[in-house]
Amino acid sequence: MNTTTTSASVTSEAELALVEHHEGYSILTINRADKRNAMSSATQKALCDALDAIKKAGSKVVVLTAAGDQSFCSGVDIKEKHDPTKRAFAHEANSWAMVQRAIREHPAIFVGAINGYALGGGLTLVNSCDLAIAVDTATFGMPEITFGQYPALAGPTTMRRILHKHAIWLTVTGQRIDAATALSWGLVNEVVPRERLLPRAVELAKLIATFDAVSLDYTKKTYQIVDELGWEAGIDYGLTLMPVLALQKDVVR
Repeated sequence: MNTTTTSASVTSEAELALVEHHEGYSILTINRADKRNAMSSATQKALCDALDAIKKAGSKVVVLTAAGDQSFCSGVDIKEKHDPTKRAFAHEANSWAMVQRAIREHPAIFVGAINGYALGGGLTLVNSCDLAIAVDTATFGMPEITFGQYPALAGPTTMRRILHKHAIWLTVTGQRIDAATALSWGLVNEVVPRERLLPRAVELAKLIATFDAVSLDYTKKTYQIVDELGWEAGIDYGLTLMPVLALQKDVVR
């Protein structure tokens, strides 16, 4: 197997987003464990740069995980909110939303390997992944209400992923749920012991990577579009997609 490791970083002090390219898939690691993998401006920029590199590499699947064994992502770095000089990438308040769009619009299928707690913006990142495998010690939550705020991204995206009463429970209580509850609520697909987390995510990545790249790209897009449509409109869209998909395959060939 050919494996290469690159990094995407905007600082000389640390590599904030590590990328390992494998045959058909890439592993993208948020590398800010000392800050609970909080999303600083520089880290958000590094993620976007890494996503571009992965797209150029032609990976069909991305395993998204984080360094350390405590936090997957603790959300946006709130310390930067009061220090505009540290927000070089975040010229607009929606910079974190830009990262989510970059993931959703990326042609690869994203498999989250959730290695620790995912809070606020971290939960948003879980929601942006197409699939998610969680370590059995992971926790999930939206603590924004405890700060007198609303989870602008985590709230709406969680409501798109799970039942309304489950989503509003997370939003208005500020409490966390464990991995088993996250599985039963539909936030993640599987829960595994820590030693199985990355291997299981890679197993899925290898399986998915055996399939046609164009079909995977259009399948991902279709799920996003149909999610906004009603039953009949969704069926109609699926039927119109078949000749388009065949045409795209011919162009790629």
